[in-house]
Amino acid sequence: MSFGLQKLVGDSGMERKRIDDYEPGPIPSPKPLDRFGFIKQEFNTSPEGLSKSRTANDHEREERRVRKWRKMIGIGGSDWKHYVRRKPNVVKRRIRKGIPDCLRGLVWQLISGSRDLLLMNPGVYEQLVIYETSASELDIIRDISRTFPSHVFFQQRHGPGQRSLYNVLKAYSVYDRDVGYVQGMGFLAGLLLLYMSEEDAFWLMVALLKGAVHAPMEGLYLVGLPLVQQYLFQFENLVREQLPRLGEHFTQEVISPSMYASQWFITVFSYSFPFHLALRIWDVFLYEGVKIVFQVGLALLKYCHDDLTKLPFEKLIHALRNFPEDAMNPDTLLPMAYSIKVSKRLEELKLEYEKQNGKQAQSGESSGKQK
Repeated sequence: MSFGLQKLVGDSGMERKRIDDYEPGPIPSPKPLDRFGFIKQEFNTSPEGLSKSRTANDHEREERRVRKWRKMIGIGGSDWKHYVRRKPNVVKRRIRKGIPDCLRGLVWQLISGSRDLLLMNPGVYEQLVIYETSASELDIIRDISRTFPSHVFFQQRHGPGQRSLYNVLKAYSVYDRDVGYVQGMGFLAGLLLLYMSEEDAFWLMVALLKGAVHAPMEGLYLVGLPLVQQYLFQFENLVREQLPRLGEHFTQEVISPSMYASQWFITVFSYSFPFHLALRIWDVFLYEGVKIVFQVGLALLKYCHDDLTKLPFEKLIHALRNFPEDAMNPDTLLPMAYSIKVSKRLEELKLEYEKQNGKQAQSGESSGKQK
């Protein structure tokens, strides 16, 4: 599946049907699942993909970690803001090590600002789901089965998982009609629904796209995907500056980031990356912002640098879309990503991109006047 750079348009000739009008399909036959609920691949031998036998020491260490986090959060998140103000470096370090899975949903809501949005807008989500109609309903229904198809929650056709996904995406498309619905949004909503309720997932999407804590992400999904274009410009320049030999090889083979990195930004690595790695990236992304996407992208290229510089165009494209398993180990990749400093340069490249695009827009207007 590829993410197009245009909004998906529904077939207006079809009879409009809501997902509630469909009967649930048969429940898929049970298959072995990994610890996250995905169907195990027979060829997958990675320790994260299989439910590995854990020692008593592992369990004890995990329980100690969870106790630390519970103390930091407080009951229902009551101590969170106070703790972040008092010990921001401790919070950052613990998030980078990974949020305990049993607390991930709650912590994501706290660090994204979505919990506050939910409390300030009682009843809004229900209103959007039940009483409003969306021009994107058919598009959403058509795409739902493509979102995490190997996860047990989303497998049953028109079952509870697919209905929840439909409700969240439909509600957002009504809440923000400028953005509406774009295919890649399903992976954001799907990931969130594995850790929280529909209403919580909806408000976390609002927090991300409208910028409750970090810069708004809605430009990733507006017509023309303007923010994707900016991010790709920034990423291409960072590759040339930080990995000059690889950057030169990309130029020679006519490889641009739009050929391999667009969906990294559109889905924040939730589309094609191993799930255990995507979760660790999301922990940091929600707390520190989009810079982690750039850092992880650069770390991947750095890790595979020597192999990538030897490949011709077709093999290079394949390699950039299918990184080796050892490159996807979060305990190796993420420390490498954290060591790459990008914040200042990202800001400079953003200004450079805006300046260039402003000039292009003005020259377009003036040439229009001359005609």
